[in-house]
Amino acid sequence: MTAWIKQIREDELAPVPQMPQGGEWKRYVSQEADGRGMIFGMGRLAPGEEVGHAHEDEELFYVLKGHGEAVWEVDGETHRAALEPGVAFYKTSHIHHTMRNTGKEPLVGLFFKV
Repeated sequence: MTAWIKQIREDELAPVPQMPQGGEWKRYVSQEADGRGMIFGMGRLAPGEEVGHAHEDEELFYVLKGHGEAVWEVDGETHRAALEPGVAFYKTSHIHHTMRNTGKEPLVGLFFKV
């Protein structure tokens, strides 16, 4: 059984091999470390940076600061939405999605996967 309280800090973010396209990330809960079904962490994209991929996890990205755009495809149709503080971007498994920082400041948010 595990329980913890942690301070989630932007200065802990770093590039990771799982995201070779870019960004800086840190997982605070992961399947690898905890053997549990949830992944939780923080991510940051620099101005002009973008990441895109598809994976089997459902995912939610909650924007803390910055501005950007989310792009995803469902049944061959492309969808777009603005990302700004207070916005949550959710997608189910196997949906190709891209997030890009369209602002002049870092785009920072929390991510949750199950």
